[in-house]
Amino acid sequence: MNRRFFRIAASLPLFFFLILVLWTFSMEAGSESPGRFRLVATWGTTGQAPGQFNEPMGLAFDPQGNLYVADTRNARIQKLTSEGSFLLAWGRPGEGPGEFSKPVDVAVDGRGRVYVSDYDLDRIQVFTSSGEYLKQWGQTGKAPGQFTVASGLSIDPKRSRIYLAEFYNKRVEAYSLDGVLLFQVGRPGRARSGALNYPTDVAVDPAGQIYVADAYNNRLQKFTSEGKYLDKWGGIFGWGIAASWQGWFRVPSGIAVDSAGRIFVSDSANHRMVALSPKGRVLAQWNLDPPTKLFSPTRVAVDAGGRIFAADTAHDRILVFEFQAD
Repeated sequence: MNRRFFRIAASLPLFFFLILVLWTFSMEAGSESPGRFRLVATWGTTGQAPGQFNEPMGLAFDPQGNLYVADTRNARIQKLTSEGSFLLAWGRPGEGPGEFSKPVDVAVDGRGRVYVSDYDLDRIQVFTSSGEYLKQWGQTGKAPGQFTVASGLSIDPKRSRIYLAEFYNKRVEAYSLDGVLLFQVGRPGRARSGALNYPTDVAVDPAGQIYVADAYNNRLQKFTSEGKYLDKWGGIFGWGIAASWQGWFRVPSGIAVDSAGRIFVSDSANHRMVALSPKGRVLAQWNLDPPTKLFSPTRVAVDAGGRIFAADTAHDRILVFEFQAD
């Protein structure tokens, strides 16, 4: 065999890799129901007064359409109308009942009870819609039912479950709404299907399927309502390679699903919002113009009318979008 043969053979792996990348682009960037984000409102300024924020993160709506915000560095929860008017706030720094260190996410069940995860205190607290403390569960550790950084929350109303993304334990756990551990979703790992690497958020679609923002694997993963792996998206085959190209992610930190099954992602380190079809095709992307003005989305929520709300954590504000299908 001559040298020319070996040069050709050596180039084949790169050739096939490029073919795979192009194939991934064609799959992820398909034209299924394309659309666009339209920014319709911006709420909030930096501070501690009612309606001001200090690193807001988690967002959730109650059955009446009111918005709850985990105002993380202010160690409180704020309740706003769907148009951004302040209603009430509760919480103060501390470790006692009704107190917070770093509340990072919030979820509301069908009865209006408010669930709050605390990054530092490794617990979930439950409140009435007016902020009255009800109960809590969780403690620091790695065993089932213990937390090492309680992060994203999501409620499955049909099955009366709440899911918690555990950042350092690299898993998602399913609980009853009373705090009884039901099962685990995912396991620690990198490129493998179902493996999680510092997951930050979790969402549930109308069918009860579970979506995980697998942040440091730079991808999203989808599971059945009982925690069985279904699919993954982000770059080539969802292998967890960070990039800013369409269909790729860089630390996706928040995820929400609307009533049509469309998936909205706060692609945090890429400073953008991304909309996906139920099959994972990119429908739209949004960032500030000019891009030198950084947008720092960490959490996302969708209201009953289909509006998308993003917590721009570094800039102490909430952005409100409408998604318009073309």
